[in-house]
This record gives sequence, C-alpha cells and structure tokens, in this order.
Amino acid sequence: MKRVKLLSLVLAVIAVMSLCTGFTAARDAEDTRVPEGGFKIACSTGMGGNTWVAQYNEDFTQHCEEYKEMGLVSDYQIVNTNADLTEQINQCTALINSGIDCLILWPASTSGVQPIIELAKANDVLVIINNDPAAFEGTYCVCGNTTKFSEILTRWLATELDGKGNIVRIEGMAGNNSNELRVPVEDEVLAEYPDIVTLASGNGNYSQTVAQEVMTTYLSTYGDKIDGVLAQDVMGDGILKAYKNAGVTPTLMTGDYLKSYLKAWKETPGLRSCSVTYDAYIGCTALDVAINLLQGKTFKDEVLQANPADPSLINSIVVDPAYVVTLEGDQDAPWMEGLTSKAITLDEALELLEDKDDTAALDGGLSTEEVNALFE
Repeated sequence: MKRVKLLSLVLAVIAVMSLCTGFTAARDAEDTRVPEGGFKIACSTGMGGNTWVAQYNEDFTQHCEEYKEMGLVSDYQIVNTNADLTEQINQCTALINSGIDCLILWPASTSGVQPIIELAKANDVLVIINNDPAAFEGTYCVCGNTTKFSEILTRWLATELDGKGNIVRIEGMAGNNSNELRVPVEDEVLAEYPDIVTLASGNGNYSQTVAQEVMTTYLSTYGDKIDGVLAQDVMGDGILKAYKNAGVTPTLMTGDYLKSYLKAWKETPGLRSCSVTYDAYIGCTALDVAINLLQGKTFKDEVLQANPADPSLINSIVVDPAYVVTLEGDQDAPWMEGLTSKAITLDEALELLEDKDDTAALDGGLSTEEVNALFE
C-alpha cells in the first residue's frame, strides 16, 4: 500500500512538473524581443529640400505613431541632411550613442557612410539602408526599383518618338546613388534606338528651380529642334515653367508624380507625358521590415534580392513603382512587362490625389501585411 501511495505521489509530482514545463514552453513561444514600451527607432535622410522628402517624413512619422499605439515603438526620431555627409555622420553618431535599436539610413553617400555602419554594428544596432541603395555586409536594404523606374520612362519616350528624334535629358543629382544607377539604364535603352539623338544632358538636382534653369538654357539653345524631354522625378513643374516662360508649348516629356505636375499636364493641350512613381512610402516599408527583424523573425527563403549597388550581396527588398501614369493607362504596354506596378490614366491619378494638396505625391508600396508575409 505504501508503495502504491509513493508511486502515486511521484506521478503527481511529474504531472505537475510537466504541466509547469508546458506553461513555460507556451509562454516562451509567445515571447517576443520587444523591450518594455517598444523599440527605439531612428531615421536619417540623406537629402532634403523638396516635397518628396517632406512626404517621406510625414509617411514615416504616421507609421511610427501606429506602431507606438501597438506598443512596438517607444520612441522615434527623424533627422535630415541635404547631401551633407559630415552632418549625417555626426547626426547618426549621436543617435546610435543615445541607445536606439534600429537606424533606418538613407545614405548621403553610398560609400561615405561606412563609419556609421561600423559604429552601429559595434553597438548592436540594426541598420536598414533605405531609398538610395548601398551595399554593406550585416545590413539590409529596402529601396525602390530605381533601374525599372528609368527603364519605363526611357522606353516610353522612345516608343512615343517612334525610335527617332532629338531629345534633351535632365538628370538628378551628381553623386546621388539613385541617379548613378538610373543614368546608365537610360543610356542602355537609348542605345537600342540609334536614331534618337541626345542634344544635351545636365543635372536638375531634383529641384524645380534648377530644372527650370536647365530647361530654359536648352530651349534658348535648341528651340524647336527638341522633340522630347527625358527627365527624372520631382522636376516636371520646373520644366513646364521653362516652356511657358519661353512661349513654347511642350508636346512630349517624361514627368513626375506630384499633384501639381499632374494638374499642369491635364491643363496643357496636346502634351503627352509619362509619370512613374518613386514611392515616398518606402520609408514605411523599411520600418515594417525593421519591426519584424527586431522581434527575431527571419525572411522566408528566396525573399531577399540582389543589392542594386552590389549584386553579389543578397540582402535587399526591391519594390516596383506603385503606379505608371499615361493618358491611356495601358497595363499591357511593353514598358510594363515583368512589373507588379499598376498602369493608370492621368484622370485616375488625379482622382487618387483629389483630396490632397498640390505638393502631394502619388504614393504607394507594400502594405504592412504584405511585408509581414515575407517573414517566417
């Protein structure tokens, strides 16, 4: 009888221990790496001074506030510099030393930010390179598909010209990594059309004012010899102002995705244009990726892509433009091949921006749910 009682007692103890172990395992399975109150996030932008950057900051701030309400972000900061590498290094050094968990870094220089990367690694700070791609081991990169951006615009213009004519080109900012990736793509596409002649090429610095000055010079130099304008984003208004001041009606140009430009395009009879979004929401996508990684989640197999700045480094999420705007909105157009982008008409684009200020950019990108689905 005593043996029976002793055996029952042992079995009871084992059962209780098993139950406790089960509770502990369940609790551990539910644990995340979220510190009390949430993660501390910092964002450093390498460029300022235009409305696109303002929207990037606004989108990012709103998304951080959403994560604060969920208890996943306790604090966040955004610092801006206008292509000033020294200032960015100083700003990021202060942020890292303040005890942040993640730095979302839009680099002012793709190679010059190495001291920031090294300091972040030494302090166990997660680094997400954002917007302008840069390649550093131990980091992740979340950026727009800037090469496809240029390919769409250039191929559209070449198609509209039926493969022949004279164009002028207004590029972005010398040294800017997106610009350095885009220009060779334009060259490569134009090489397929030997009867398209580039009369002149210059930098508009992603500035309406500078782009207007450059286009004014082109119009005074080449006049009616110009059959089309190949320009990068957020400079369309400046180009149109140059045409207006010169008393010349534009007929063919690649434009941008600001509401002010889309309205001006609508109000310019005979103007054929194409606008491809480079989405300011890309900062929010980087934040979504960061929150998943900080919680210890891992990417599913084959999600990460080659880094645009160094294809040998597989550490990137490259997001296609959300929208391609033309008069027809043709989803089956040759420049849409292989893209997840949505082709829309000018009227549809203006409808999407109906309640926005003129400075607003047509925006889009991966939703939080779509980003979450990239992880195990």
